[in-house]
Amino acid sequence: MRTSQRKAQEVADRDQKLVHAALGMIRSDGFHNLTLAKLAQRTGYSKGTIYNHFTCREDLLVELSAESARLQLRYFQAIADLPWDGVRSGCAMALAYMEHAVFAPELFECGISARTDAVRRLASEQRLKRRDLVESQLAQVVGYAVERIVSEGAFHNDDIGVNAAVDALRAFVLGYATTHLLSHSFAWAGEEGVDGRLKATASVMRGLGWARLDVTELRRLHRTVADIVRTVADGHAQDRDAVS
Repeated sequence: MRTSQRKAQEVADRDQKLVHAALGMIRSDGFHNLTLAKLAQRTGYSKGTIYNHFTCREDLLVELSAESARLQLRYFQAIADLPWDGVRSGCAMALAYMEHAVFAPELFECGISARTDAVRRLASEQRLKRRDLVESQLAQVVGYAVERIVSEGAFHNDDIGVNAAVDALRAFVLGYATTHLLSHSFAWAGEEGVDGRLKATASVMRGLGWARLDVTELRRLHRTVADIVRTVADGHAQDRDAVS
């Protein structure tokens, strides 16, 4: 390997180590206690080295949100590979997004927090482009599922188009996931709340015009999705712990 290639790999490896260390700090100290100075203390790198990677805290948040999107992309790709029709694939992706808040809450929180205009104004263009690339890949996977739903004749709504229906379903699952993150005491939290969440999801999908899946089918989908998300998230956590 050439010297330039080796140095580039060292920088990439250190970048990943810093991201994983930041996640560990969020887990132990809370999201709002994450700073670049504390990251330097935790990892043993100088502040100058940290700032060579991240121009500011917002830059780090954008990279963490990109890491969150990469994890979601792995869930969605695993779902897309299953022999399901479009409705089941699309519904499973919605359930996977909800489960992401359960199994990877630190990444989910970063993903939400890094969406603000304030963060975007301060983050570097390079980090924003990296995140936007992953999110465009996510959109492609979801878009393919939606195209299948339409081609299979499984969407019927004379009042709104399919894109608006997708946005409405996204808002529903985002609302659930965010609420779960804020408090585990609300009605749909924990294992005892899963059935209520699935029934609500079925009702929302039916109201938006998606072909109906009954709760029994949704329970089956949920079990498969939860296994996928758990496996991917656990593997990510092990990778993080190995390099932190």
